[in-house]
Amino acid sequence: MAAAQGPLIHRETLQEKIFSVLKKWILDGTLKPGEKIIESAVARRLEVSRAPLREALFLLAQRGFVTIRSHRGAYVTRLSNRDIREIFEIREILEIHAAKRLRENLTPENVSCLKAALGRLKAATDARDIAAFSEADFGFHKTIWELSGNHQISQVLVNLTTRFFGYEQIRDMANSPKFLYESVFDDHSRMLQLVLEGSDEELENGFHNSFETFLKYVLTRFQEQELPEKKEKAG
Repeated sequence: MAAAQGPLIHRETLQEKIFSVLKKWILDGTLKPGEKIIESAVARRLEVSRAPLREALFLLAQRGFVTIRSHRGAYVTRLSNRDIREIFEIREILEIHAAKRLRENLTPENVSCLKAALGRLKAATDARDIAAFSEADFGFHKTIWELSGNHQISQVLVNLTTRFFGYEQIRDMANSPKFLYESVFDDHSRMLQLVLEGSDEELENGFHNSFETFLKYVLTRFQEQELPEKKEKAG
C-alpha cells in the first residue's frame, strides 16, 4: 500500500501545477472567454500527458473557470447577459428561502460562521484583491445556503452559481481597480443584518434589492468591457 502512494502524490502535484498555469492564462487573457482549450496543444506546450491535463480541466470546471461540453471538449467559461439574468433569478428565489430557514434556526455557532464569512469579505475589500473578493463573496453566500439546513438547496445553488463566480473573476481581473469593493461589501453587511434581525418581509425586500442592484452593476461593467466574440479554433 505504501509503495503505491508515490505516483498518486506525484500526479496530484502535477495536476495542481497545470491547474495553476491554466488559471493564470485564463485570468490574464491568454485564453479568452469562449475559447476552446485544445488539449493536444496545451499538453505539448506544458510537456505533460493528457491524463493530468484533463484532471486539471475538471478542477477548473468545478471552480467555474472552464465549461466542459459533452463530446466537444473544454472551453473557457463565457456567460451571456441572458445566462447571468437567469442565474440571478433562480438564486434570488432559493437564497431568500435559505436565508429564512437559517434565521429560524440561528445558533451562536451559525452566527459566528456568518460573521467570519463577512470578515473574509472585509479582508479582501481592504486588500483590493478581486480574486480573493470573488471567492469570499461566493463563500459568504455558500455559508447561508449550507447553514439553512437544506442540503438540496445548497447543492443546487453551488452548481448554479459556480460558473458565474468563475466568470466574474475572468471578466473583472483586468479592471479590478475600478471594482466598487466598499459598496458591494456594505450590501453584504446589510444582508447579514437582515438574516440576524429582519422580519420575513424585510429580509425578502432587502435581498431582492441587493440582487437587483448587483445584477445591474454586473451587466453594466461587463458591457463596458466590450468582450468581443471569440471564434472557436479547429482542433
